[in-house]
Amino acid sequence: MPRRATVSLLLISMVAAFATALLGCGSIKSPPSPTPEQQAEQVEPMLSAAGFRMLPADTPERQQQLASLVPLTVDYYIGKTGTLHYYMADPAFCKCMYVGTEENYQQYEKLKLNEQFQAKEGEVSRENLEAQQMEVMDEQEEMFNPYGMGLVGPMGPAMYW
Repeated sequence: MPRRATVSLLLISMVAAFATALLGCGSIKSPPSPTPEQQAEQVEPMLSAAGFRMLPADTPERQQQLASLVPLTVDYYIGKTGTLHYYMADPAFCKCMYVGTEENYQQYEKLKLNEQFQAKEGEVSRENLEAQQMEVMDEQEEMFNPYGMGLVGPMGPAMYW
């Protein structure tokens, strides 16, 4: 086979392999990301518990300012006195802004980590429960086995067959 045909064949097979790999990656489904409403329902109670104050956007000027900020993201700015102030804008659901101090933000981060830990702990306990249930089901299945000890009995393998 001429060298040019071999190179073309190799190039075509590499492109086909790459396309197949891309299609395979596209078929892997990630868990659905939470909707903005779900995200707000999750974050806002933690901000309140951490000590953030809710400031409603009750004037057209405040609503315009609120709409210009990135929604549902905790961010910070440095005030006139040089202190850090943290905020989160929610222009869609509560039409408000949460504002807090450095201490409030640290408390929020602790609450967020605690929630993540509890979610992971719940996942591990759910997996343990599933494993226990499988063991119980296996034991029940063995109890109803009419031939006693399974394939290996007291007289050797497959005595009952």
